[in-house]
Amino acid sequence: MRKKATVVVAATAALGLALSGCQQANKDSGGVDSDKANEEISGLPTTDYQEADYDEVDDGGSLTYPMTEIPASLNYYHADGAHVDNNNLYGTSLGGPIRIKDDGTWEVDKNYAESVEIASEDPLVIDVKLNKDAVWEDGTPIDVDDYKAFWKTQNGSNEEYEVASTKGYEDIEKIESGEDKYEVKVTFKTPNIDWPNYIGAFLPDEISEDVDAFNEDYTKKVLPSNGPFKAKKVDNKSGVITMVQNDKWWGQEPKLDKVIFKVVSQAQQAQAYANKEIDLVDIGTDGDSYETAGKRDDGEIYKSQGMEWTHVTMNAEKGALGEQEVRDAIGHAINREAIAQAAIGPVEAPVTLVNNVTFMPGQDGYQDNTNGELDFDPDAAKKILEDAGWTEGDGGVREKDGEKLKFSIVVPADTASNAQRAEQVMKDLNEVGFKIDLETVPVASYFADHVLNGNFDMATFTWQGTAFPISSGSNLFYPADSEQNHSKISSDEIGEKFKAATQTLDPDEAKKLANEGDAAVLKLKPLIPFYPTPYVWGVRDDVLNLGPRQLETPDWTAIGFKK
Repeated sequence: MRKKATVVVAATAALGLALSGCQQANKDSGGVDSDKANEEISGLPTTDYQEADYDEVDDGGSLTYPMTEIPASLNYYHADGAHVDNNNLYGTSLGGPIRIKDDGTWEVDKNYAESVEIASEDPLVIDVKLNKDAVWEDGTPIDVDDYKAFWKTQNGSNEEYEVASTKGYEDIEKIESGEDKYEVKVTFKTPNIDWPNYIGAFLPDEISEDVDAFNEDYTKKVLPSNGPFKAKKVDNKSGVITMVQNDKWWGQEPKLDKVIFKVVSQAQQAQAYANKEIDLVDIGTDGDSYETAGKRDDGEIYKSQGMEWTHVTMNAEKGALGEQEVRDAIGHAINREAIAQAAIGPVEAPVTLVNNVTFMPGQDGYQDNTNGELDFDPDAAKKILEDAGWTEGDGGVREKDGEKLKFSIVVPADTASNAQRAEQVMKDLNEVGFKIDLETVPVASYFADHVLNGNFDMATFTWQGTAFPISSGSNLFYPADSEQNHSKISSDEIGEKFKAATQTLDPDEAKKLANEGDAAVLKLKPLIPFYPTPYVWGVRDDVLNLGPRQLETPDWTAIGFKK
């Protein structure tokens, strides 16, 4: 039996916020001016694609969308399925009462609900009146039984369910029907500032009520659809998932006939796009991919603000990485500005740093919470280590009580941006007395066999933010035994601040408390954040209504090709 997990979506390793107290650029860091960069990145649009009315989109056609891998589990709500590739896949086939607008606010999705209202604030009760036409792909109505069962699966009350997240759901006291089975009343034990994130049902009750079905049955097959597309075939051998129109879909008819998700390694995606084998590519921050994608004669490059951010996570169960002083020294030793410049500069996008691990650039609430503790200062790093008793030994490698500051960074093969970050971290840490090596592993085993299992000293990959960051802001950092707290370290202050932030319905107070919790995370340093990754996509130039977007929920019925 696995422990319950608290998680936000883990982005594939293949990828790659502003008050007073801005970070000063170091002379040797590549010259990032944080104030200027934050202003520039905020100037990027929140969405960037060819927008067209539904009637302007041609009927029919097949769109090929790349995946870096078929995740270890295709159950998005399973601990092994909380993956960006699953997030993209289920964008075509799963929906709920809430959709996110381009400015990050939410509205009722009329396909799934007639209304969503606060019936009471004390206790917090949400009244959801479902669209009676909404059904699962087999024609079964979506009703209160699905909501009850999904909540019980997600709330952590039965630890046999290997869930991806209990956040929010564990704060719900009960779900019951109103006048009929299409009225859902959600009562929270305590107020929750991000309650709109927890009032959906994304699995039929027969899956939610069966532990084996939830944990095992959807490892290699796609979850049942309640959206415009459904799975026709999963070819695990060739790495292709074919989505076709859902004949039970009750909403606006989708323009596309098919969406084909095709596995292409990140290293090959730009070339595959240039060769017209796929219709879009998430370029990330790879300069070579940016150049390659730009050569496609029928393609366009689009850029928007992003929700992904890079970092190096330290496994505190690995020797000296459990020491606060060692992590403090690492915070000063790593040249984050150089890493950001090397990554973002080649794709001609604004360069800045992540100084807040809860709110992202462009989100209300962002401020610099680093307190200068992540400023690049190798001399300060050396002094911290010396004061903590780590003295130079053979070959300049520091040691204490017979233990050396020797660690490895696990790197997925054929992943240029990840390797580039790891190489800079290795260089910087070795210069202050560490002995860092790179351990290259196959892409397919990077998460499954290393990151998810704690089989690493250090790892650098990408986390994806959320439109509801306060209630999920501590997911990566609290509690210490959360499956997706890969550092395996936390503090009571982190848990208390984020709990208090979540339980107030006052937005300003919630942001204040969340930032106090965020500051506690950055003081603890379970990871060192690097840069936010703007979304940079290459898209076939006749594709409409599809492109990078920071928060907006895409409308897959209106995505298609020019007439």
